[in-house]
Amino acid sequence: MRNALRAVLLGSGAVAAMALPNFALAQATDAGMGAAAEVDEVVITGSRIRRDTFNAPVPVSVISAEQIVESGNLSIGDMLMDAPIINAASNAQNTSGTLFLAGQARADIRGIGPSRTLVLADGRRIVFSDASSPAVDLNLIPAMMVERIETVAGGASAVYGSEAIAGVVNLIMKKEFEGFQIEGQMGVSQEGDGESFRVSSLYGAKLLDDRLNILVGGEVSREEPVMQKDRDWAYPGIRRNNLLNPQTVIPQSRSNSSPFATFQLGAARAVTLDARNPSNVVRLSAACATPTVQPTCQDEALIYSQVFNTLQAKSQRGTVRGYADYELTANVKAFVDLTRSKVDGYGMFQPAFSSAVGGGLMPVTLKGDNAYLNGAGATAAALRTEWLAAGKTFTATSSAQVGKFWLEFGGRDVKTERETVRFVVGMEGDFEALGREVNWDWYAQLGKTSGSTTSFNVPRILRVQHATDVILVGGAPVCRDVAARAAGCVPWDLVNGPNQQAVAWANAQSTSDQEVKQTVVSGNVATDLFELPAGPIGFAMGAEYRKEESQFFQDAAGASGELFFNAIGARGGEYDTWEGYAELRVPLLRDLPFAKELTFEVAGRLADYSTIGKTDQYQARLEWAPIEDIRFRASQGTAVRAPNIVELFAPQSQNFTIAAVDPCDRDSYATASAANKALRLATCSAAISGYNPLTFVSNFGPGRSSLQLRQGGNPDLGPETANTYNLGVVIQPRWIPDLKFSLDYFKYNLTEMVGNVPVNTLLQDLCYQSATPYASNPLCRLITRDPTGAQAGVPGGVTLVTLTAQNVASMKIEGYDASVQYGVDFEEWLQKDWGRLAVRLDATWMYRFALQGLPGQAYTQLANTITSSTAPEWRASATAQWTRGDIGVNWTTRFIGSLASTTAFAPTALSPYYTGDYFIHDLRIRAKVNDQLDVRAGIQNLTDEHPPELPEVFTGTGTGSSMYDNRGRFFFVGATLRY
Repeated sequence: MRNALRAVLLGSGAVAAMALPNFALAQATDAGMGAAAEVDEVVITGSRIRRDTFNAPVPVSVISAEQIVESGNLSIGDMLMDAPIINAASNAQNTSGTLFLAGQARADIRGIGPSRTLVLADGRRIVFSDASSPAVDLNLIPAMMVERIETVAGGASAVYGSEAIAGVVNLIMKKEFEGFQIEGQMGVSQEGDGESFRVSSLYGAKLLDDRLNILVGGEVSREEPVMQKDRDWAYPGIRRNNLLNPQTVIPQSRSNSSPFATFQLGAARAVTLDARNPSNVVRLSAACATPTVQPTCQDEALIYSQVFNTLQAKSQRGTVRGYADYELTANVKAFVDLTRSKVDGYGMFQPAFSSAVGGGLMPVTLKGDNAYLNGAGATAAALRTEWLAAGKTFTATSSAQVGKFWLEFGGRDVKTERETVRFVVGMEGDFEALGREVNWDWYAQLGKTSGSTTSFNVPRILRVQHATDVILVGGAPVCRDVAARAAGCVPWDLVNGPNQQAVAWANAQSTSDQEVKQTVVSGNVATDLFELPAGPIGFAMGAEYRKEESQFFQDAAGASGELFFNAIGARGGEYDTWEGYAELRVPLLRDLPFAKELTFEVAGRLADYSTIGKTDQYQARLEWAPIEDIRFRASQGTAVRAPNIVELFAPQSQNFTIAAVDPCDRDSYATASAANKALRLATCSAAISGYNPLTFVSNFGPGRSSLQLRQGGNPDLGPETANTYNLGVVIQPRWIPDLKFSLDYFKYNLTEMVGNVPVNTLLQDLCYQSATPYASNPLCRLITRDPTGAQAGVPGGVTLVTLTAQNVASMKIEGYDASVQYGVDFEEWLQKDWGRLAVRLDATWMYRFALQGLPGQAYTQLANTITSSTAPEWRASATAQWTRGDIGVNWTTRFIGSLASTTAFAPTALSPYYTGDYFIHDLRIRAKVNDQLDVRAGIQNLTDEHPPELPEVFTGTGTGSSMYDNRGRFFFVGATLRY
């Protein structure tokens, strides 16, 4: 099937996701697929020069307002996910298990990352949605007030500025509307869960002799969760059998911890408590008692930890927008645009847990003199029998590690509340100068996102450890630690279950607050400079000032590290930038043999950041139409992304590792190759006075002290840079009026990408085993050695390794994008009143998605592989739409080509290794009842497709979870009422 599809796509030239600009705008005005409507010159995303819509300099993908409403999706973020150029990113299916992103939907062009995809509203920036990971949450935008969505894939920083390395998503908002409109939609899955609803309203009017135009709209929506345990196909799930080669796929194993308690009595001997058993004590099988749970662990006394997983998050949002413009004169208009949005997202996590082996984040032990172990009751007696059989004694020096899901605390859930306010005021107009019309505009914008995240039921680690360490004093059970006793410690009975006072004493919650601010002042001018034989020279220029501010604060308990929670602390920072751009469009030839049109364009941008200094970037474009039916387009340019506040200013925090190895140590040196020994000898000799590779023993390494690390942001980061290329053709044959297709080749070369360096990679590959001389290698300066040994204990020992963010990664991406569409009017063709049929195919073939994690490393090919970016080689979307009068039926099929499950294993090591091709189908019906009422209904995932049956994507909670549908067949109905 895969090869057949590839042949069809390549043969037809339909290998992409780029809509023809003029036709795409026709869709916005006509639900059918007819001829393009006449439009005035406008600004098309990808350029700031005004032109007619056919002459877009780059491929532009367009989604109309009608498509958004009729899709059945709850937000425009979900709608964008259907486009082949948009890769899996944050949405309801994968944000529930995150601390701060729950309820968000983000766009990620090509899988390069949401922070490298610039999201705009009417060509203007939108304030970031949170302080933890800068990007724009598309759920903040009221879908009913979006006129269309224009997407340009490819570096657009020369036109729009930073964050546009991957491309631009530009939300064109509605500006005019007369009357009142209300729209509602509700839906539910086939299983009766995942309920969703949305209600939107819109009012617009023209007042004061039509000089004042006002528009007000709002939207509220809610989405209920879907649990993994409520899907027969997903629960308990599947895993790899790592005892076989190749590793096969088998049912999920149970956890070797239970909600009651599991006690590790020996290397392969453990018992657990089970209330269903007469003595409550059950000896675990060998498969469940080992440090790593074996694939065959299925003891009934244990549970499947997947019972706590969500397939879809719970969220609710409300947003309101008001827009008004007023004609001051016939040529000058003032406007104001205000949006306020509130989004509540709910993250759902497994309860706090302790590992029966190693302890995990919250290690708990049961000591032999524990008061409850030696107390009354059948459970304690049975546990003592097992204790003695394992060779243990009833003294404080004899102990067993405890494994447990601490269900007594309740669900470890997170509620994230975010509120965003965006206020824009400006003016626009035109005037004549030297016989030329000059269009101008300016605007000032203030944006602010504030919010809080509350994490519930996060135990205080030390209190749990004190409460469960119980002895008898005066015949009564008390906490062993005297200071904890004085602080109110309540004994926790690990054998028979705790009382509520013990749970309350050890329980806690943590709150973090965040605030993000954005200030922008911008002005633009566009005009035709003068006439050439082929037409006027178009020109645009502008300047912009922007300031970004971000603050994040965690409460004292959370920041201290005492909770079963990520200790983040406080972070914040700010930067500003002054930028100027210019764009020139020069028509070279027109209406000549083999040159119906030949046009050259160039754009450039200069910026001065308070953090990284001056940057420059450019883009050059060429369009050539040898005849009216064929148009070729090419572009090449550079793009820049300035590091964000988190990457720059995240606090430097202390950490330690016992996994690091010193390449200069005699044992490590002895195992190196001859070539690497020569490199190490030179660099280690330069770093350590009197270095002798046969005698030097480092202060850290296996069996020695841990190594101190410093981790966090890096204020010395430089910009990420990219070179982008596009070469394409658009064909619209006049002899087949309703046939159009395009084919575009794309290429990205990204360098200096921000990333973190693993400690041993830094020590070995990037410093002491590098061909770069030690004195001139900046990465070696991240390793601090103690020449005297006063601090390290060894002369030349290492006291600190700094692992801050660095500009270290590179990426290469290549592929093809295209679209083909055709429409048939049966009345014109067959003189039959059968309506009109329109078909469209969009697809992307991204055959290269290669990542170099560190300088000098080989590139790893990740295209067609399940990775953190999830970059399918083949993606496609096909639509067939039939309309007749006031009725329309739409069928959509989305395709994802077969992906390799991982790059960590060879294909022969896993069975199966590939996901297989994936198709999903939607059916939608709409009808116009009268001039006031439209109704619609549909079924998403009509054939109830599940994610591929590979553990890497099966449950829909992992890497590829926003790409494959895990909700199942979903029904929706909706209506739009106008007055």
